Amino acid sequence: MNTNKQISIFIVEDNDVYAKSLQGFLTTHFQDIKIKIFPVGETCLTKLHLYPNIVIMDYFLNSKFGEAQNGLEIIKRIKAQNPKTTIIVLSAQDNYNVVIEAIKQYDCFYVQKDNEAFNKLEHLIKNFNYNSNLVSETRN
Repeated sequence: MNTNKQISIFIVEDNDVYAKSLQGFLTTHFQDIKIKIFPVGETCLTKLHLYPNIVIMDYFLNSKFGEAQNGLEIIKRIKAQNPKTTIIVLSAQDNYNVVIEAIKQYDCFYVQKDNEAFNKLEHLIKNFNYNSNLVSETRN
């Protein structure tokens, strides 16, 4: 099985330190990965033509930019443009109704921002990459 397929990931996170820490973690755990970081969802939307495989999105995106839309609004817009994009909501969201809506209605995954968040993301991305390779192999 070819496991060297390049993965394209967008990280939408308004905390620069957290976003760069996540980027560093992922680049050390995956050989062929391309990561772009966006401080707000609106800037991510302008690059959707690059067709990221995965978008890792914080829910609260207005800590630095008060006018920024929240994660759920951006998820709706991403799915409208690129319905097959895998979205992982990475947040300390306390309102689980919002999380449940994103998971059910927009087919997203949720990872709680905690001490295990990066490891959980690694596991999800490995599963995504493995399943993507299985799908492409069965088509060949």
